[in-house]
Amino acid sequence: MRRYLSMLKPYKWWVVLALLMGTFTVGANMGLMSTSAYLIAKAAQHPYTILLLWVPIVGVRFFGTSRGVFRYLERYISHDVTFQLLKELRVFVYRHLEPLIPGKLGSYHSGDLLSRVVGDIDVLQNLYLGLFSPPIIAILTFVMAVAFMNVFGYPLAMALAVFLLVSGFVVPFLTQWMANRTSGAMVRARAALSTELVEIINGNTDILALGQEANHLNRLQASIQQWTKRRMFLHWISGLGAALMQGLNNGAMWMILVIGIALVSTHHLAPVLLPVVVLLSLASFEAVNALPAAFQFRGQVAEAALRINELVDERPPARSGTVRAEDILQQGNPPTVAFDDVHFAYGQHGPEILRGMQFTIAAGTHVAIVGPSGAGKTTVAGIVSGLWPYQHGQVLFNGVALDEVYPQDLAHLVSVVEQEPHLFNTTLRQNLLLANPDATEAQLMAAVQMAQLSELVSTLPKGLETVVGDQGAQLSGGERKRIAIARVILQNTPIVVMDEATEGLDALTEREIIHALRKWAAHKTMIWITHRLSNLDAFDGVIVLSHGEVVESGPAKDLVRQNGLFTRMLIAEEQSVTWTAAKTPHHVASV
Repeated sequence: MRRYLSMLKPYKWWVVLALLMGTFTVGANMGLMSTSAYLIAKAAQHPYTILLLWVPIVGVRFFGTSRGVFRYLERYISHDVTFQLLKELRVFVYRHLEPLIPGKLGSYHSGDLLSRVVGDIDVLQNLYLGLFSPPIIAILTFVMAVAFMNVFGYPLAMALAVFLLVSGFVVPFLTQWMANRTSGAMVRARAALSTELVEIINGNTDILALGQEANHLNRLQASIQQWTKRRMFLHWISGLGAALMQGLNNGAMWMILVIGIALVSTHHLAPVLLPVVVLLSLASFEAVNALPAAFQFRGQVAEAALRINELVDERPPARSGTVRAEDILQQGNPPTVAFDDVHFAYGQHGPEILRGMQFTIAAGTHVAIVGPSGAGKTTVAGIVSGLWPYQHGQVLFNGVALDEVYPQDLAHLVSVVEQEPHLFNTTLRQNLLLANPDATEAQLMAAVQMAQLSELVSTLPKGLETVVGDQGAQLSGGERKRIAIARVILQNTPIVVMDEATEGLDALTEREIIHALRKWAAHKTMIWITHRLSNLDAFDGVIVLSHGEVVESGPAKDLVRQNGLFTRMLIAEEQSVTWTAAKTPHHVASV
């Protein structure tokens, strides 16, 4: 937790001020209680002039007003510090997570990641307010209360010190010991619950289709019960701690009362001061009453910090390249893309997806990559874009290894249309401008037209200013793909990778988009990844993959004559289309 406390260093004087305000608040409360007790006791003696009560009256007004002011300032400053810490935490975690995507985060479930970057950070944001601040204020209050009580008598001060020490240390350590395991287990139970919820929400269609809803609901119920059980136990401990604190508070009051009566009877304490010391002892417990919750909270903070540390301590793939994009393009624009004996596996112990991948795409050519499912097509797209670090071999741009390219310059070399493009819950314009925030209106509309989005924009209620919803919920799959294509056009890089870019589009629209993109990318190197073999005659060449290796390559018309894998895939696709047409009602097939 030390690394997270160090984030408070830029705000150290605000932290000191907040601690002082918290201590002054408790001090003002002690002053208010003791002064009001003195005022009532003195008034009960019927002094001969009101002037004898003037000082305590002013004291009550002062302490009553200042307590509210100090409390407001303490809350304001401490919460401001907490929000600053939250900002630092989120930026810190994001900066460490970004280099890990996606290669190093594949072993984490999305629900678990969500729980870490949301729930665990929310726990850590209270590091100062819930864990760091209460003990310091309690120590300062302890010194102040005992010193003040010592003015009225040494035995009173010793009795108060004993009760404050038991309340401030014994009870909190007892509650922490009881809650230590459960606090960490509750954080893990919340993560398991989050994982199950995300799995059910994201996979509800598949779960219903496979008839697994009862199984998943039972697992969800079990996760809820585990989380609830631990939460209820922590509430029980909190109640026990509160009961012990209240008992010690009242016990201290009675002990001070008994000692005070003895001091009054021996003339060591003025009778009018007896209610003062009693109420002073009650008020001094305000600071220590928060300690059991703070100590109990420590287990949650420690477990949350451990889970965040697991993420931020992950070592990102080594990318220390220094070659700039402009240096590569000086050797030829557009560049040549080559795979030289590339091996790749997802995870350290996963099977090899690419097994010595070897091919070269000449500068300015447009090549389609096809193959059966699992052949490694999408993996090629991830490797070219720098998302997935390969284990062996080289990927070369104009003879320069991908590992030697300056990481921030990859976005100026390669743009990708992914299989599942992400759309943010904002306007269509903002989603498009992510690729090029400086794009002019003319460039934006040209990209919209080339991606066959003009009709969509005209039908939207606010055109480009229409909010598309979370993950583009207001759009179809084909429309989302065309938005991704428009992004690539706006990004305008010399290497373009299209991964199933026309999936979900009809054959006519697909061909129109292919020809439009080929015309736009006449002076670019294009890699077109697809499982559909129609329209491949439009490309300069085709690379056929199987089990992570190149098995055929060349123009589509030449591959058909070889009677190899490409030919068999083409025949299977034609038979599938014929079978689907035969099974489709005539009035539907004619459309």
